[in-house]
Amino acid sequence: MEVILSDFERTLDTVREEEDDAQEAYDDFESETKTTIEDKEDEKSDKKSDVTDAEADITEAKDGLNDAKNLHKSALDELAKLKPMCVDGEETYAQRRKKREEEIEALKEAMKILDEWQS
Repeated sequence: MEVILSDFERTLDTVREEEDDAQEAYDDFESETKTTIEDKEDEKSDKKSDVTDAEADITEAKDGLNDAKNLHKSALDELAKLKPMCVDGEETYAQRRKKREEEIEALKEAMKILDEWQS
């Protein structure tokens, strides 16, 4: 009977040690899991914040692009209005040169008249 009792006590001690070890392993695992979950939730909120910032940046960039496109279009429209006046003039180079020479001659004549009048 004593042998059976000692076997039973030894089995109880072994089972208690195994249960204590298992409980300790469970507590460690639970603690690690909770820490990991908290870290992942913090990382998740950081990433959500990054996504929100990125979406705001994208919206701002799209607005800037639209503004730039509108400015470009208005500049092209203005250029189209000015081109006929500046580049595609109705007069040819020879006509402009002749007109300029006539103006120079007229100014020389006016200068001659002024000189004669003062004398």
